[in-house]
Amino acid sequence: PGVYYDQSVTWTFTMDAHTITFMPLKNDKVRPVFEACKKSDPNDCKNSWFKLNAQSGKPSNIHFEYIRVEHYLEAISFNGNRDDFSKSNSHNRVYGCYFFEIGNKHHPSSNNAYAVVRLKNSDDNLIRNNHFVKCENSNGGGLLHALYLAHNADHNQILKNRFYVQSGDAVRLRDFSNDNDIKENTFIKVGTNAGYTDWYCVGANCTKPSSECPSWDNEFRDNVLDGTYGCKELKTWEVFQPDTMAGCSKPTSTSKRLSTSGNTKSSKPCDML
Repeated sequence: PGVYYDQSVTWTFTMDAHTITFMPLKNDKVRPVFEACKKSDPNDCKNSWFKLNAQSGKPSNIHFEYIRVEHYLEAISFNGNRDDFSKSNSHNRVYGCYFFEIGNKHHPSSNNAYAVVRLKNSDDNLIRNNHFVKCENSNGGGLLHALYLAHNADHNQILKNRFYVQSGDAVRLRDFSNDNDIKENTFIKVGTNAGYTDWYCVGANCTKPSSECPSWDNEFRDNVLDGTYGCKELKTWEVFQPDTMAGCSKPTSTSKRLSTSGNTKSSKPCDML
C-alpha cells in the first residue's frame, strides 16, 4: 500500500502470458495510488502510466483491480496492431479502479491527451465498476475520451462505470470496433455530443494505410445520462460518419451500427453533481 510516484510502465508481449493481476495486497482496504509526478518535483511527470504492446492475436490476460491512478496525461493502453487486425490482444480487465484528474488540465504538459483507457485492436476485455473522475484537457478538451475503443476493438464489455466530469465524450468508438456492450453506466457532466459516440477518420489527414470503417452491432443500454460538460442535455448517441465507406463492408447483411434501450436522463442537466 502507499503512493508510488513517477511511475511509467511499458510491457511488450510476443507470446501467450499467464494472467497477471495488479491489485492491493490481501486484506488491504486502501488502494495503492500511482501518481504521475515526483513528490520532490511536481513538474517532473510521466505522461502515461501503463502501456501493453501485445500483437500475438492471443489472450494477454492483464488485470487491474482496485487501484488508483492520478495526474497522468493518459492512464492505460492495451495496444494491438492498428494496421493488421489479426495482430490483437485480448481478455484484459480493469475492475473497480479509480482514475483521477487525468489529462493536460491536471498534468504539466502542453500535449493533448486522447484516452484514459485505450483499447486498440484489443478484444474481449472487461471494463467494469470503475470511476473516471475529472478527466479533462484544458486545450483540446473534446479530444480526451475516458474509454477509446479503436481499430477493431471487438466484444468488449463496458459495465457499471461512473464517468464524472469529462471534457470529451466519455465513450468513443472508432474504425470497425464491433459487438461491444456499453451498459448500466452513469455519465455526469461529460463531453459535448452524447453518451455513445462513433467516429472514423476520412480524408487526407488520415495516417492508416487502408480505409477506416464504420463500427457495427454495438449496444448502448440502461445507462444514466446527466448532462454535457457545459451542463446541457446529453444526447444518447451520435454517429459522425455514414454507414458506407469505400473499402468497407458490413460484418453481416443484417448488421446495424447501434442498438439502444433503457437509457434515462436526469430531470435537468448536471442534476447529479
